[in-house]
Amino acid sequence: MNIKQFETNLRNVKSFSPEVYKETMKLSIPFFILHKSLYEQGNQLLKDEFALNQSELDVLSALYYMTDGTFTMSPTSLYDVMLFSSGGMTKVLKKLESKSYIKRTDNAQDKRSKLVVLTQKGKEATQNALKDVVNLEDKYFSKLDVKEQKLFRELLLKVLY
Repeated sequence: MNIKQFETNLRNVKSFSPEVYKETMKLSIPFFILHKSLYEQGNQLLKDEFALNQSELDVLSALYYMTDGTFTMSPTSLYDVMLFSSGGMTKVLKKLESKSYIKRTDNAQDKRSKLVVLTQKGKEATQNALKDVVNLEDKYFSKLDVKEQKLFRELLLKVLY
């Protein structure tokens, strides 16, 4: 959707459904368009370059950055961090294991469970994929100067908290 379409759509909402229209739509709609664009382009990049999707990269990133250098977590810890259902997590873990990005090892503290370990291939994929995703995001946000980026961040955090 381009700017002209966006403005036309907003005028139509205001005209045809004034009870629905709010001035904040001028903020929320572009925000959702930005999010959708970043997500779709990021997911396509991950698929094309790394045979990954965003959920898989999120799991790899948790194993890489949230484990104090052990690159190991229990599936339960991953469920908690990722907010996946256990069934959803199991599916993602199986896909990552089939690609050799992770492996499962016995848990010395609990013989009933296995731990999830990031492999060297998984570490490399995580670093490279994140670098490419951050570069993609930078193409969008580099349109703002440093001062504008800081203000944008502050305003987003104000809305969130």
